[in-house]
Parts: sequence; C-alpha cells; structure tokens
Amino acid sequence: MKDFLFKIYIAAIACLMMLSGCAITPNLLDKDFTKEMVPSRQTYFSQVWAAEGNNEFRVSGKIHLKGSMGFNVPDYVEVTLVDEKGAVVESQKVPYYPRRLTGRKRHLAARFTAHFTETPPSGTIIRLSNVN
Repeated sequence: MKDFLFKIYIAAIACLMMLSGCAITPNLLDKDFTKEMVPSRQTYFSQVWAAEGNNEFRVSGKIHLKGSMGFNVPDYVEVTLVDEKGAVVESQKVPYYPRRLTGRKRHLAARFTAHFTETPPSGTIIRLSNVN
C-alpha cells in the first residue's frame, strides 16, 4: 500500500512540474522595472508582464476597450524602454490580437507581446501607449 501511495505522489508532482512549465517565470516589473502608461480616451492596459528568458526580454499584457464602441481604435501598442535619465533605450510597435476591439462580451481585451534582444538595466521605465 505504501508503495502505491508513493507512486501516486511522485506522479502528481511530475504532472504539476510539467503543467507549470513556463508559468513560474518571475515578473520583473515588480522589482526591477517601473511601468508607465500613456493615457488614452479609448483603451487601457492590464496584466502587464516583463520577463527574461531564452536570451530575450519580453513585455506582454492586455489592452482593453473602455467603452462599448470601438471606433477608430489605434492599431498598435508602442512599448518604449526609457532609462532613469529619460533617454529612450529601445522602442517597438507591436500589433495586438485579436485585431478588433468591438466592445462585445468576448472582444473586450486583446493581447500583445514585444520581444527585445537585450534585457535593459535595472530601474528602466517601461512606457506603454496605444498608437497608429
């Protein structure tokens, strides 16, 4: 009986390790970087995540529609890395998916991810804006 319980315990731990996979990457936004969001009349950002791995630095998150009508919403999210002195380190314009923010129940949010080749220095500001 003990042998059977031990095997189930090991199998459960193995399943948890396989399922967690990349989900345990720490969010560097809390400790090393600061997030700054440029205000927009139509959209706002949530669940912004900064992580490094596989020789790259990633900034990802969600963009939400403020109201129920999504007319003339800008097409891109601009992710800008700004150092402590105010100089732009690197900037990227990335699309978000799904492309339409219609305001309907299932289309209130879209996801975006920006990939950078190098991790910026600690104290860098990550500025997010919705642009055309």
